[in-house]
Amino acid sequence: MTVTSPADAGPVEQAPAGLVHAAVLCGDPDEVARRTEEHVRTALAADETVEVVLDRRGVRAFRDALGDDAERVAFPAPASLVPSGVLPHLDPLDGGVVVGRVCADDPGPDGSLAEDTLTLLLADHRLTVLCVYDPDDPVERARALRHHAWLLTAEGLRRNPDFRAPSATSPVPAGLLGSSVATLSVPDGAALAGLRHQVAVVAREAGLDPERAEAIVLAAHEAMLFASGADLRSDLLPGEHMLDVRVTPAAVVTECRGTPPSGTPLVPVEDPRFLHLRRFCDHATVHADREERLVRVLTGTTR
Repeated sequence: MTVTSPADAGPVEQAPAGLVHAAVLCGDPDEVARRTEEHVRTALAADETVEVVLDRRGVRAFRDALGDDAERVAFPAPASLVPSGVLPHLDPLDGGVVVGRVCADDPGPDGSLAEDTLTLLLADHRLTVLCVYDPDDPVERARALRHHAWLLTAEGLRRNPDFRAPSATSPVPAGLLGSSVATLSVPDGAALAGLRHQVAVVAREAGLDPERAEAIVLAAHEAMLFASGADLRSDLLPGEHMLDVRVTPAAVVTECRGTPPSGTPLVPVEDPRFLHLRRFCDHATVHADREERLVRVLTGTTR
């Protein structure tokens, strides 16, 4: 892979309207604060949530740079976002900024899984995630360049030519999406009532308000229909279908594995059933291989 320096990246650009997932290749805490300060202050001016997840030196640098505005910033301990906190502790629909080394310091064998989770699950959301990496560590530098569409340099945001987007047909490992709290076999349409009941129980225990709890139940129902290969005019098609419900501090994730009939398109994201499903959730992804279709639905626990 080509080794990119900030000078090799594209010209400085305005941030896109959706997810900004950028690497900050910088080992000096004061410089990290200077580079990210504009994004932090813009978010604060819009009354959005800002979290800085760094060690004591990093937190001190931000407090010095922000002055009184630092009182409006959350400084959670880095451990509070690991392992299920790959999804930030803020509502992606409301915008906000996260600055931290959570992915770089991931104790797992491959921290790039955390980066790909962010890229895949939060792609449509208005959120800025600034991942701090040590440019002098060759492993960290390579990971940063491979997994971030943007680089935040001293001059501003630049597109990263070394970014390699995660495959749309390679699902994020379920372990990064929180603890599994319920599983259920759904072999036919008669079992859908049990699916709805199970998801409703989890949603209630997770503290979702009634409206969002109802939405996650409907989303799980539609996700299982879609996973089975059913279209908008048919009921669940019989097969070896499974429901897995996972919970993180920020979201409920329902995972539906289905066995659609042979000849079903692999990842038909423009399928009317998928478009219908997205009405009931914050985010949905579809992955498939020759034998099964995996549909994941994410709903935040708060608005």
